[in-house]
Amino acid sequence: MRTPAAGEIRVGIIGAGLIGQAHSLMLRRISDRTNGGLRVIAVADREARAAENLAARWPEARALASAAQVIADQTIDAVWICTPTAYHREACLMAARAGKHIFCEKPLAMTASDAQEMAAAIRSAGVISQVGLVLRFSPVYTVIRALLSDPSAGAVLTVTMRDDQDFPVRGVHNSAWRNDPSVTAGGTLIEHSVHDFDLLTWMFGPVRRIYCRTRNLNGAAGVEDFGATQMEFAAGFHGQLTSVWHGMIGRPSNRRLEIFAERLFLACDHDSSGPIVLQRGSGAREQVMSEAEVMERFTQILLSERPYLSPLKDSFALAYALEDGAFVAALRGECGADPAFAEGIKAQQLVEAAYASSRQALPVVVQV
Repeated sequence: MRTPAAGEIRVGIIGAGLIGQAHSLMLRRISDRTNGGLRVIAVADREARAAENLAARWPEARALASAAQVIADQTIDAVWICTPTAYHREACLMAARAGKHIFCEKPLAMTASDAQEMAAAIRSAGVISQVGLVLRFSPVYTVIRALLSDPSAGAVLTVTMRDDQDFPVRGVHNSAWRNDPSVTAGGTLIEHSVHDFDLLTWMFGPVRRIYCRTRNLNGAAGVEDFGATQMEFAAGFHGQLTSVWHGMIGRPSNRRLEIFAERLFLACDHDSSGPIVLQRGSGAREQVMSEAEVMERFTQILLSERPYLSPLKDSFALAYALEDGAFVAALRGECGADPAFAEGIKAQQLVEAAYASSRQALPVVVQV
């Protein structure tokens, strides 16, 4: 195992679908802004053409047929696991045994138990790992979290979130495997809103009780396209999350978040850069923090808390660039890897509690 603190980082991408392509684009941006200090040298996918097309974007990258072939390359320092969910566990365990550092997309595995096995293998191998919970790098959510931390806001009273997306087997999110229960961990709650469960606990702390109802209109058995979840947070307040995979192919993916604190109301309709609607307890009318103002505040937070990411602050698809940049910085020893696999496991355990509640039609105490 080599930890490339100062040298070049050599990367293998496992999975050349939509998310693998997105990470490749972000790694190219990181490489360009670090004077070529990072190279993708191998891409694997079960579909040869997908691997070839993505490998062609990197001068020295080879297109391979399997994760095992990537991991067998002793010159590779780190792998990005971007396959359908069912293949995460095997690739992660192989990579850990081979001493490769591991970035793994969410959800970590088909079950939280499998994810715990992966985390144990990583600890045993002593490799660096990170899970792809990208909303923690969102400018608008980072700014909202900072606004809530101001004592003048008072205690949080309630939070309501809605996450809707066209069923991701077509259109811009075309991933046919998401309707195949043999390779997907479930439907909209685990394959999409695991991001939201993580975001809400990142903002508001642990959840102690969940009540959820799910429904399936468009998906295969076990692939729900609707979930309504009520959460009781350890802090004492309640929140709601509605997650929908709908059939409106022309509607962009959307997240709406509303938060009432004692002396602050916040709302946003976009998970990237705002704007944010806010009203303070002084009785003033609602105000709007523009996208430019959100980005200015976010840049201040970024430079204060993660200065090693400052070269990426103007990147396209900023949250993804920062997510990958954070893992690269961890590989260089500039910071700890965050979010760690433990956070991915917690988010998956929350979703599994929601599924259990839906099956039982009863509230479930969260065992995290």
